[in-house]
Amino acid sequence: MGSFILLLVPSKSRPDIKIPKRLLLLSAVTLPVFAFIPVLDITLYIAPRLGLFESLKIVLTTYTVGTAWDFTLLGSIVLVLLIAFARSTEKSSFAILGALLTFGIMLTIAWSSHASSINAIVGIISHFIHLAAVSIWVGILIIIGWCSVNHKNWLNYLSWFSMLAFGCLFATAFSGLLMTDALVDNYIDSWMVSYGQGLLIKHLFLLPVVFYALVNGFIVKYKISKDAAFNPIPWIRLEGFILFVIFMITAVFAIQSPPHGHYLTSDAVSPLFRLFHDDLIDAGSTIGFVVNISTVAFFFLSILLVGLMVISFFKKASITVSFLLSCLFVTSIYLMLMVTVVVR
Repeated sequence: MGSFILLLVPSKSRPDIKIPKRLLLLSAVTLPVFAFIPVLDITLYIAPRLGLFESLKIVLTTYTVGTAWDFTLLGSIVLVLLIAFARSTEKSSFAILGALLTFGIMLTIAWSSHASSINAIVGIISHFIHLAAVSIWVGILIIIGWCSVNHKNWLNYLSWFSMLAFGCLFATAFSGLLMTDALVDNYIDSWMVSYGQGLLIKHLFLLPVVFYALVNGFIVKYKISKDAAFNPIPWIRLEGFILFVIFMITAVFAIQSPPHGHYLTSDAVSPLFRLFHDDLIDAGSTIGFVVNISTVAFFFLSILLVGLMVISFFKKASITVSFLLSCLFVTSIYLMLMVTVVVR
């Protein structure tokens, strides 16, 4: 999605970019492959009774997740053909058609989501908005970070992308709240199961994303206005790395059953949560918070790590160091919450 949008942006409002066609083709080809994972999961679940091929046929023709994947595959095939046969002289038409096709594929993925199975209208709309906002924001970020050949026109680029990014962040947060409300009965109590743990860690990684989004949107803008030779691309890449971690976490916990209905049993408790709380947990268990000395220690450690993240930017440390500091910050916040939790 980011490549299609950037092709529509005037060259004076962005850095020069070179997007390899094989990268676009790879993205289009892998879309239905990753979208097939929920289909495969259901197929393997019913295969012992009906056989693999019969189960696959039933899932693809009668289950919502299978029917939606059929349209995902069809849209992806058309997208691959569009990319393969696009001419360099028709960039605008190619970008518009590619963006429309990508939005259509997102709609098919939203149709097959957990949220739509619980509340069809709210689930599909919220999931589609979530996918679209993330794809626009992160897509542009990745293309600029890895396909830019220079950083000229950076201030012009920031003048429109900063507003777009914060708009996408708001849309992502709002749609995420709608999906969480549909999927999760109680957000805090869901931390006891794997889906809730994944959701919590994902949300914690959004903290450094917001931090570096502010850095890239405001501090970098100030530094470039004072020093035109300052290269902001490594910090764009760092933000992209953290977002990639969020995508990986999402991919892992998204295949888990959401904590909706009567989900809490002793066997369903997350092994990660068990590391901190080996109490007897049943359907009536809830989570409370009690501040202790460990809470305070991790709180101050988190503040220290934020300070080191700021220093790493101004000292022009490598993005590897900054990325590790971001991960340590998230770990510290996570540990602070886990040692503060009590099971009631």
